[in-house]
Amino acid sequence: MTMNHFIKSLIFFSVMFAFSCNDIGRTFMKFYTRKYETEQKILNTKPLFVAEDEKRSKVLINLNEVTKIQEPTDIQFPPHDSRYMFLLEKRGKVIVFDRSSRKSRTILELDVIYDSEEGLLGLAFHPEYPQKPFVYANFVLSKNGKDLTTISEFTVESPDSFDAMKIGKERKLLEVEQPYPNHNAGQVAFGKDGYLYIGLGDGGWRADPLSNGQNPKTLLGSMLRIDPNPDTSSNKPYTIPKDNPFLDGKLGLKEIYAYGLRNPWRFSFAPDGRLVLADVGQDKFEEINILEKGKNYGWNPKEGFHCYIENCKSESYADPIYEYGRTEGQSITGGYVYTGSSIPAIKGKYIFGDFIAGRIWAIDLPKNQETLDPQKTLALGKWNILISTFGRDKDGEIFVADYQTGKIFKLIEQAEK
Repeated sequence: MTMNHFIKSLIFFSVMFAFSCNDIGRTFMKFYTRKYETEQKILNTKPLFVAEDEKRSKVLINLNEVTKIQEPTDIQFPPHDSRYMFLLEKRGKVIVFDRSSRKSRTILELDVIYDSEEGLLGLAFHPEYPQKPFVYANFVLSKNGKDLTTISEFTVESPDSFDAMKIGKERKLLEVEQPYPNHNAGQVAFGKDGYLYIGLGDGGWRADPLSNGQNPKTLLGSMLRIDPNPDTSSNKPYTIPKDNPFLDGKLGLKEIYAYGLRNPWRFSFAPDGRLVLADVGQDKFEEINILEKGKNYGWNPKEGFHCYIENCKSESYADPIYEYGRTEGQSITGGYVYTGSSIPAIKGKYIFGDFIAGRIWAIDLPKNQETLDPQKTLALGKWNILISTFGRDKDGEIFVADYQTGKIFKLIEQAEK
């Protein structure tokens, strides 16, 4: 056996053994963390359109650089103010960017672990911010040898002053052990109902070896919904909404709103209050779901509209509204409904992209749960960027982050020639 064959065999058997040992599997994945890069290192100044998008209607946009950080994972704005842009770096920094002075400051630095898909992953403002000056963060910590997704509430001090603003007191709400360093998901967001929604992936590896997606007795692979106000009757740091689907705890954990998710990388709420979620696929399909309370979205028996395992009884699971295959992209990044005014052609449409392909699209959300025709998708272009997240300010304008360069861009209408 050659040395090359020996190394390949060693890696193969290590992977196989890891399936039966979470600790070794986690160590293996941390050691072999993939480095993501675009095919070309230079950003194209004008959008490209690949074969599939050439057949579709197009809206010509440009990406206007706003600022730059390191490995961005989230872009958030206070609910009633677009001056301050809050940016998250995977390695633990919360940075505030003043769009008026074009200055940046680090206002919090967390000691997170950032292997694979771990790190500082999501931020949400209290709906009554700054009167209630709280933000909620989703990040991964190491504690007693375990990786823990942590949801915490932080108090923002001097929220109206760029120079004095800082994130102070922490109140921990929830900890969830992660068996592997991928499929952590990571977003937190408030719905129109005032409750905090938390997206968790299936826990990682591939093909959900622990069957977390179909197990509502674990928080993994689910969308959670909580009231972040303390429950004084039970001394819990949060309260369970009275209309959560598993309130009695018999069929599922009380915090779960919906389940059967693989890796919900970004969700948002449409103007009508519906929860629109992008779920990253395994081998063949990326999908978009409009989540409804108590429903099972099928992972891992299903991937998109299709059976991932044989004889999956697909009628038992809620279908997505949209999917695309591997010829289009490899890792969906969910976005927002565009409610701004600078690009009239996409007004009211849901904007999303693909992390690997660097492509951005727009679709009309269905009135109910109808399946959308992919050929009616609007193509906005392809860039040499890794689309890690989108953001939307109070005026409804949309921003996008490039994980590779750290650049934050605003979507603008392409000027007439």
